[in-house]
Amino acid sequence: MKCPRCASPCPPGATHCNTCGFSSERLRRSLGDQWIRLERITDAAHCLRLEDYQRCEVQMDDFERLLPQSFFAVYLGMLPVGLKVAELGFWLLNQGAFNTPLVQKRNDFGIVLVLDPAVRELSLTFGYAIESYFDEATQRRLLERAAKQLKFQDYGAAIRGLIQDSLAVLQRHAKRQLRKPLHSGILPEIIVQPLRSGVPIPQTGHRQSFGGRHSS
Repeated sequence: MKCPRCASPCPPGATHCNTCGFSSERLRRSLGDQWIRLERITDAAHCLRLEDYQRCEVQMDDFERLLPQSFFAVYLGMLPVGLKVAELGFWLLNQGAFNTPLVQKRNDFGIVLVLDPAVRELSLTFGYAIESYFDEATQRRLLERAAKQLKFQDYGAAIRGLIQDSLAVLQRHAKRQLRKPLHSGILPEIIVQPLRSGVPIPQTGHRQSFGGRHSS
């Protein structure tokens, strides 16, 4: 995995980053260590019009219909000083119980978008089971495309674009894996095993400023 603060590689099971000192335990002490119930879209910043909200939910439904074990969730809000968008994404995937149509979904197959309109940054955080399919170049491409729309405060279009782009990446890898024996890959499990794990798993993510500058 990568550190959600500085994106430096961290060994599996690490509780802190040797590069920047980020600590997952410290983050949980700050934000809480209990599971919290969340809708798939949390618009704490009131960025979305009702029409945009509804269209995003329809697209999320389509995403889950095509990949039943996975899900896409969104948090829009102004973060406290010192908390980075990628850090919140990390915490949400570790502590969030998202209100998806199939509540047993595992967070290690989830994707969380965090967008802070105040500092004009956004990040995507991927569950452990699918993060390998979103390499740095892929994440940069997805975020830069969304950032162009966010320059004009078109939040709905940016979110729908990220949902569609993420779905395309997962579908592409699923097709590749289905050509192999089922035990050789993890994406076929997305289709047949909709279960939620009760054990938080470290996640990784990237962030992007609306101005098009990529940060990792």
